[in-house]
Amino acid sequence: MNKAEIMKNTLKKSITECINALRDVDIYSLVLLIFPFEDEPGVMLGYNTEDYADCPGPECVDSDDGDMDGFPSKETCRWDYSYWTQTEAMIFPEDEDTSEMRSQWINEMGGIEPDMENSKHYDDVDRVYDAFKEMLVEIVKEIHEEKVMTKKLGRELPILIHEGEYTDEVAKLNIKANGEELVKEFVEWIDQGDGEL
Repeated sequence: MNKAEIMKNTLKKSITECINALRDVDIYSLVLLIFPFEDEPGVMLGYNTEDYADCPGPECVDSDDGDMDGFPSKETCRWDYSYWTQTEAMIFPEDEDTSEMRSQWINEMGGIEPDMENSKHYDDVDRVYDAFKEMLVEIVKEIHEEKVMTKKLGRELPILIHEGEYTDEVAKLNIKANGEELVKEFVEWIDQGDGEL
């Protein structure tokens, strides 16, 4: 088994165990939020609930587009992670062993040019992040195929993959991972431009 398979299997196991430990039946979406750590990608699993999305605070308004004071719409509060409960159900890498696993996976792909003055450094970082996103897409697809959430929560839910930005590329990535139906509302929100930074 190569380093990519080892890391994918370990990460999938962590995500699956985390889903199986969820207790809140009011969850409508999960997220795999990608974050950087010294140019190497990490990921955090979080979720949001219908109750929290319905009224996360006074900053969200009833209208679809927000109001004249610049408050976000209900749809933005529903799909923009920055308005979610900020529950960190799982973080990867979680320890020295999984950090080393990630480093070995990156080295197997050719590593990252350490010199930040060299443009190859940024090309390498982009390559690693793209490969990490594809790994997450494969994991999410497999979790859906295995009906992990249906067994735990009684229904399939979207597992969104992003870095806190909401672009056409993010919409396509999530359709690929979850299928069109599960991410329909999320993609519509991005298409309406509400997810633009």
